[in-house]
Amino acid sequence: MLLSIAHTPGMIERVGDGSDVAGSDLGRWDSLPLPAIVELMASFDARWWFTGGHALELHLGRSWRGHDDVDIGICRRDARHLSGLPDEWEILVAAQGVLTPWDRRELCADRHENNLWLRRHGGPWRLDVTVGEGDVDAWEYRRDASLRLPWERVVLSSANGLPYLAPALQLLFKSTNVRPKDQIDAEIVIPELDAWSLALLDVRLPRDHPWATLVAARRHGVTGCDVVELVDVLDAAEVAVWVDGGWGVDALVGEQTRAHADLDLAIPTRQFERARAALEFESFVLVRDDGPYNVVVGDPAGRLVDLHAFDDTTTVVGADGVERHGPDGLAYEAGGFTGAGYIERRSVRCMSAAFQMRSHTGYPVDHDDWHDVSHLHRRFDLPIPADYDEWLDATSEP
Repeated sequence: MLLSIAHTPGMIERVGDGSDVAGSDLGRWDSLPLPAIVELMASFDARWWFTGGHALELHLGRSWRGHDDVDIGICRRDARHLSGLPDEWEILVAAQGVLTPWDRRELCADRHENNLWLRRHGGPWRLDVTVGEGDVDAWEYRRDASLRLPWERVVLSSANGLPYLAPALQLLFKSTNVRPKDQIDAEIVIPELDAWSLALLDVRLPRDHPWATLVAARRHGVTGCDVVELVDVLDAAEVAVWVDGGWGVDALVGEQTRAHADLDLAIPTRQFERARAALEFESFVLVRDDGPYNVVVGDPAGRLVDLHAFDDTTTVVGADGVERHGPDGLAYEAGGFTGAGYIERRSVRCMSAAFQMRSHTGYPVDHDDWHDVSHLHRRFDLPIPADYDEWLDATSEP
């Protein structure tokens, strides 16, 4: 049975079968102060940064709770540079509940060799080094390699010049297993995040995550003027777009009826990469990859664009008798591209009202879905799907 290793103030506890790695006492923790870490890492010939709760405090410039230890981050490819630390430092690999002396070999991600513990020989543990992924150009999220961000959006600098992991990314790591201290951090930090950070969390957190409402209450979203600007960018790149989703409903209605977290666009597969390149030129980067035909990109202003590819060269009639586009793209209904509407007085192509009504079914619907369906019903006299029976029961007038 593997030993689990957990930091506690002053001591490391191991919960397991009692077998030993290096004696019954793995040693106490007495973390280095931040200035001493900066001095120690001066000989590290690569990028590094503070992580954990200290990173969040560096971002806001204040402290609100105690810390059991201090963590810093480095890239896996750069771990070899730790060999330049003074010989007095002992380095062990902390992986899968086991501490193992590090012989400077390459650390293996498949064996979860993602942490190095440092101490002077015979002394307490002083530093936890988190080993992550990345290359010269970009940082890579260890839990989803499709999330690659340029370093300038990943490692920030505090007022006194200390490098730290961007707060949205630190919270993203914390979000997978929320502890009481993580909840405290989120409630303090999320209200002070910028639009880009909020957008990143908005698109990465599950809809039912306890922090989702905190983020949603403060996100920038996509305005009507944003839609016009982005459609114009893609028009200039000779990309055909149809507005889908919530903005597609408002385009059909002819006015904005609610706030929108993102902009959904349907784009021919043959123009998909051209669309991505045009938006990349406008500082949009990939923030979620849902497959070859569906990606979400975001920009520093916190605007999210959800791109959907469809094959406009071929249609296929399914077993249900419905003709759909395919196979090189998402299975959009062939008759769904007849919509037309206005956003901020600009004419746009959009998905048809009937298609929108059908596409708002088949999943757990929420208040925004009910809002959209209600407007489609009133504007186009379309029947409300059975998915919304409980919403109908709760109101006398849809």
